[in-house]
Amino acid sequence: MSIKVRLHPILQKLAEGQEVVEVTGHTTGECLENLESRFPDIKKMIRAKRGQLRPYCNILVNSESIYPKELTTPVKDGDQIDIVVFVTGG
Repeated sequence: MSIKVRLHPILQKLAEGQEVVEVTGHTTGECLENLESRFPDIKKMIRAKRGQLRPYCNILVNSESIYPKELTTPVKDGDQIDIVVFVTGG
């Protein structure tokens, strides 16, 4: 099963400059784990200590928000996951 993960520009530098990475998994959480195993610095950026997503990250599947089930939503071959990082500052 092949799922495409589109990375926010901030995350692309942590994935060797790739905008899209193909992963495998049956849920969004499994797909993120596959991505994080290949690019461990992404995990540091999007996950808190207990494994939950950081508040500034949003996960979309096929351009639709899946909140509050960001890590348990089923995915199928050909789906696209987008990782959106909200950037703030002043």
